[in-house]
Amino acid sequence: MKRAKKIAVILSLAVSMVCTAVLGGCGAGKQKTSDTVRWFNATYAILTECNGLDYNKFGGRIPNAEDKESVRQLLADHWGVTDRETADMRLEWIMVEGERAGFVKTVNHLTEYGLSELDEEEYVPFFMLAFGLEEERAEFFANTYIMYQEYGGHAIDGWDYCRAFNLLGWYYIADYYTLEEALDKSLEIAKQVQPMYDSWDELIESYLRGYEYWSEGSSDERRAIYEDLKTREDNPYAVDYHITLEKTW
Repeated sequence: MKRAKKIAVILSLAVSMVCTAVLGGCGAGKQKTSDTVRWFNATYAILTECNGLDYNKFGGRIPNAEDKESVRQLLADHWGVTDRETADMRLEWIMVEGERAGFVKTVNHLTEYGLSELDEEEYVPFFMLAFGLEEERAEFFANTYIMYQEYGGHAIDGWDYCRAFNLLGWYYIADYYTLEEALDKSLEIAKQVQPMYDSWDELIESYLRGYEYWSEGSSDERRAIYEDLKTREDNPYAVDYHITLEKTW
């Protein structure tokens, strides 16, 4: 009996260790399907799908040593994040400034040049003549200003906020944040962002406009992914946008 008990204890500890290593805790793993965490995952489901990962999982995957190193490399290459300190700094930047700060600065400059006095069809010729820009570059500035006229200074805010959620998922996979830390911060940001938009469509439209500004290109591919995701049986946007966000982990 004593030997059986000892074996049972060892097995129990082994299971606990596996859960901790793979899921950040068995209980935490189960919470990945809670509506609140599904809400977090939905904010960056488009990029998760682009990367061929699982939008039903926080961070897009169950963390392992190989993914940890690959995500750390990605964060270093594209975000300048190499440790916990730089992770915190980058997250603070995206929440306080982000790409939206540059967007507002750009449209303010365009307004100062008297663009508001011109008709839309005059924007591209104006940029080409006044600044010697190629047509493609002139079209980018014209589209940026049209976006501002239609949606205002907060036109692309959703781009920054959705990427903040994505960063937190990556911080967890990279082991810069614990699962609980990443989820806690996601909840804090979600409670800030949720009241800013009326629906998933509205948030994602802002995200797509931000992608256009950031990439200086079309968002058609990502828009198509969004529309496709909404038709799937495991549609990440099936979770009610207006759910009560709460700590479930």
